[in-house]
Amino acid sequence: MQNEKRDQLIVSKKTYKKSNELINAMGKGTALSQKLFAIGMQNIKVDETNNVVATIYGTELRKMFKSSSGSLYEHIEALCDRQIKGSTIFDWNLLMKDKENGKIEAHQVVTDASFKNGTLTLRYNNSLTDKIVNLQKDYTVLSLADTLSLKSVYSLRLYEMLKSAYDYQRAISKMQGEMVLEYKLTELKLELGIINSGGSKEIKAELEKEYPDYDRIDELAEKTGQTKYKEYKIFNRNVLSKAKEELNQKTSIQVDYEPIKNGRKTEGIRFFVTKKDAEVAKASTEAPINKDEILDDLIDLMHDDFKLREIRELAELAEYDFDKIKKSYEYMNSYTKPIDVPIAFMKDCIKNEYYNNKTTKFRAKKNTFNDFEQRGDYNFEELEKQLLDN
Repeated sequence: MQNEKRDQLIVSKKTYKKSNELINAMGKGTALSQKLFAIGMQNIKVDETNNVVATIYGTELRKMFKSSSGSLYEHIEALCDRQIKGSTIFDWNLLMKDKENGKIEAHQVVTDASFKNGTLTLRYNNSLTDKIVNLQKDYTVLSLADTLSLKSVYSLRLYEMLKSAYDYQRAISKMQGEMVLEYKLTELKLELGIINSGGSKEIKAELEKEYPDYDRIDELAEKTGQTKYKEYKIFNRNVLSKAKEELNQKTSIQVDYEPIKNGRKTEGIRFFVTKKDAEVAKASTEAPINKDEILDDLIDLMHDDFKLREIRELAELAEYDFDKIKKSYEYMNSYTKPIDVPIAFMKDCIKNEYYNNKTTKFRAKKNTFNDFEQRGDYNFEELEKQLLDN
């Protein structure tokens, strides 16, 4: 217990610098990629080809992710495998506007990644080197503990964006207290990775303008099939509201927001950002249970096997203890005998904590990374979810 508290203290004091240009770049990446970037900044060097290389040891990963799972190395190996279908660390791409010619340039952030003998090595695009190391200006200092605490990639991106904008406004105004930050709605979706160029030359051309027409970009995005969170009420419920709650619970900044309207249409978002003092930040970690968020996570986890009504029953029975329900569900899936009534089995498992008993798995797990057997059938989103939830 004493070692665990010491590790938490060490992590809580660690910070890392990130270029404002990288923070405000448009693009899409996973929460896990962003977290590995933050961890990797603790141990980086520039190699002979001018690439930034980050080295992260497995013991460090276990400590940072607070994971004792034997499958941690398997998750990291999957992240580095280009052949796996779905998002890997190589799918982290950024769109950045070149300051000299105004052109939009696409950058693959990680060009090489390997996980050997329990050590993760990440090599970053050499076109980004001056935006990663030896930063003297136009950067933001971010908390490693804040970054690692956030589950949603949208929460993580908003944390970086709002912290960067808040620090900048405070520096130029020489004022303390609340800062007001405004974003056009489509601009915000671009920076969160909800909308991207999608290979559209028209979107790219519009973004290269000094003053892009965001209404036009929104129309073009819809034509390319990018309709996720198109309606403001859905975007507000699934992205902004959840991110606000997570940021206020887990990070050093306090966030509120309101829509900027033109008639009945929402055209932008006005954020109100303040910095918590140390005591408020510490107390905020003891947050009340968000039943709606937990229910959403349970639906994502178990919708293939249970109806919404049944999932709600299980949530009520377990008093919305996500870990208890997840362990019971995993125990059910690993059970070697046929289960006639899954809902009854799950209820008994939750009540009696059967998941604490060992069961024979259908497929034996390897004990070491060197024994890892290469596979190509990963559900990467589930792997990442499991890792981030540990």
